[in-house]
Amino acid sequence: MIKITKENIIPYLKEHLPDFDDSLPVNISMVGEGTEEEDGDGYVNYIYRVQTPKESLVLKQGTEISRVSQQEIATYRNRLEYNSMRIFYAITPEYVPYLKFQDRENNIFVMEDVSDLKVVRFQLNKNKMFPELGRQCGEFMAKTEFCTSEYYLSREQYRGLQKHFENTELRKIMEDQMFLDCFGCDIDYSLGKNFADFADQFSKDSRYRTELYKLRRKFMSHADGLIHADLHTSNIMASRDKMKVIDMEFAFMGPFGYDLGYLVGNLISQYCAACFKRFPSEQNRKQFKAYLLATIQSLIETYMKTFTLCWERSVKERYRGQQGLLQSILQEVMVDMPGYASMVNWFRSVSEIPYPDFDVIENKDAKRNATVLSLMIDWGIMFGRYKYQSADDLIETIIGIEEEFRKSL
Repeated sequence: MIKITKENIIPYLKEHLPDFDDSLPVNISMVGEGTEEEDGDGYVNYIYRVQTPKESLVLKQGTEISRVSQQEIATYRNRLEYNSMRIFYAITPEYVPYLKFQDRENNIFVMEDVSDLKVVRFQLNKNKMFPELGRQCGEFMAKTEFCTSEYYLSREQYRGLQKHFENTELRKIMEDQMFLDCFGCDIDYSLGKNFADFADQFSKDSRYRTELYKLRRKFMSHADGLIHADLHTSNIMASRDKMKVIDMEFAFMGPFGYDLGYLVGNLISQYCAACFKRFPSEQNRKQFKAYLLATIQSLIETYMKTFTLCWERSVKERYRGQQGLLQSILQEVMVDMPGYASMVNWFRSVSEIPYPDFDVIENKDAKRNATVLSLMIDWGIMFGRYKYQSADDLIETIIGIEEEFRKSL
């Protein structure tokens, strides 16, 4: 297998892309060597950006050894990512980078470069706002999940997706780390012993553990539609009017509501950080917090509305007129989504793994307060979710817990 480097990437591209023109200046960089704001964080693969005056491309290669951890990792992830992107692009071309070609032998694919957009996580950390983010992400999730479900596809197509996207090794990472390892992870003592004791007490509570086990069962057994499965704010690139989703190697046939909850969890962590990090003024803080809550609301409401429209227009004949079935699906999403949001924040907030949403807070006391607030919200929405009927109920919980927490300070 050839290993792509800065030195051999141009002849490689010329061989596989006959129209690639290197007669003009070519700039080659490895994605991840720049700043987190430019390139994001946590790279497992070798990713190169190739820019010419005519076009800008990204080449992604999956090797047997992780670029960051140097541990073995399945190379088939590259093929599955390419195939999932093809499917997502066919459904929502406005939200997925265009693919140029795939080299299965060398675990490589090439796609359009979307670096004209910004990594959402690190822009939110700088209090930048993306007015259309909630609507765009809600549309992406609802359309792709519905159109890869049994409610839309033939039985043969649906079963084919289940088989093709088993993705056993990468799914195991999520099944274990997110749902199990949070109970045995090394709690971050850098925020002080009081915080560590608080987090440890929550982590050992059997009631919370039971809820995570229930969600894990659904994550492992429900093949509702093709999901991204790692849809956090570092895997979304955006501007004021455009949005692209990247990094789909964890994709598999999973439960409706998982991606929605994962992203809502990231937005909740941003909200908790915004409650305590520095702003030019309290008015700026208030505006940014309102923006985050509005984005959560738009995200959830757009998902529900878009899924409903897809159902009404394109559901298979046998399900037409079965509004009770549709409503049961959406109600299940409304219950599961806050649980998945709680799960992702719980794991990242308690463990020693860097969490940029909170790490941007310089003052130790402020960072501790933001993290404690996040854990309290995680707890509140995990158990409050069974009564939720709409996004308003979730947001009411977030605001209510923040108000109670501030009284205790």
